[in-house]
Amino acid sequence: AGYACLSAWADLLDRINVFPVADGDTGANLRISLAPLRACGDDRAAAASQMVRCATGNSGNIAAAFFSGLLAAQSVDDLAAQAAEGRLRARRAVADPQDGTMLSVFDSLSEILARCAPLTASSFETILTALQQTVLTTAQTLPDCRSAGVVDAGALGMYVYFDGFFRSVTGQGGKSPS
Repeated sequence: AGYACLSAWADLLDRINVFPVADGDTGANLRISLAPLRACGDDRAAAASQMVRCATGNSGNIAAAFFSGLLAAQSVDDLAAQAAEGRLRARRAVADPQDGTMLSVFDSLSEILARCAPLTASSFETILTALQQTVLTTAQTLPDCRSAGVVDAGALGMYVYFDGFFRSVTGQGGKSPS
């Protein structure tokens, strides 16, 4: 569900992509890089390995590193610990990690998952609200985004992914990102 939401928004992500280079490929890179999530099933280790091999561009490499950590979660109760591990992997995936990018979304997710444990259906709305706020701050954090009047494309892409993911987990699949 998360991947389907991300794919639906990929063209918009490409159009607002201004950081680190305005090359219009963040949506496409995320779609390509995270494609193994569509059918990871029971063999999440193989999906994580394939995702790292498929990773394209900065956004794809950062997201693949994060999800390779997150996929090690054995249950919803493991999400906080594995999000923290994924967050560290994502920061190591780039030479110069920048706040105001998808890394900030991963930071927020990791922090809020730790605070919301154990997770409940109402926790997911709290998580999505926190992630939405994080994405909105990217428009002011990065000078390129501020000049263009947009949020960071990678950060928005991760919000859209998690919106679909958490809505699916809670049985709210019919709602779309705001």
